[in-house]
Amino acid sequence: MNITFLGHDETHNPSGGLCNEYRIDKIESLNGLLDFYHQKSQEYSNQQILLTLDDVSQACYTSGHARMTCDLADSDDLDLSGLPPECFEQGEYLGYLNTPSEMFICQHNFQRLIKDITFEQACEKGLTLTDECLEEWIEYQTDPVSIFDCPVSALIVPVNHSYETLYAFPNGYFSCDLSPAENFILAKRFQQQYGLELIGIGASYLGFIRKEPLTDIQLNYLCEDLLLLYHVTDSEKEKMKALFSQMISDSELLWVKYTD
Repeated sequence: MNITFLGHDETHNPSGGLCNEYRIDKIESLNGLLDFYHQKSQEYSNQQILLTLDDVSQACYTSGHARMTCDLADSDDLDLSGLPPECFEQGEYLGYLNTPSEMFICQHNFQRLIKDITFEQACEKGLTLTDECLEEWIEYQTDPVSIFDCPVSALIVPVNHSYETLYAFPNGYFSCDLSPAENFILAKRFQQQYGLELIGIGASYLGFIRKEPLTDIQLNYLCEDLLLLYHVTDSEKEKMKALFSQMISDSELLWVKYTD
């Protein structure tokens, strides 16, 4: 496995330069990648690590559009006096969000987005798991390393909670998918209620990792959340709940598809 520290160079950086980045290639095993994740989580104990997952180029493309659509560079009424000179041109703020010093702007605007969003509203988006999508999800659950599109970027995000890493790499651009705010609320719920920390995001999936086994009660409610999120019909609920329960219990990782 090759690991390269790239700093916050905005070139091909999924965060656009908001965060420092490691680039990881030639991943031979999931254990090696998770060892890197845990090592960096300890090294950067006051920050959070976010990995890129499926279809990195598409995820970067939609993330850029999501930033613009959600007005994450809006700096009205914010104090910009602490920003470096490269953020300005002839005294005007450029608003590119391509330096670590601009993270507070993105964070401020993201908080505005999530103010009135609930998990139940996210579920109303109407996501479903077709037979093809379910087959893909099972493959990713049973062979987790297959979801990672190499090279993988690991963003070092200066936030306190894993779900807040989405400030740096928001995704969910298309109207039929969960929005950046809805992904945030889902990730926050999964961490607070089930101890599942957001580990990554791609063009279609969120990735979570658990450090402790779920209790029977937690597992039951998590499966109910997934049934609700994917609008599983009454006739399929028993079968799908059993499948979710087995797959979640068998792995420390959980992938959640946020696109339709």
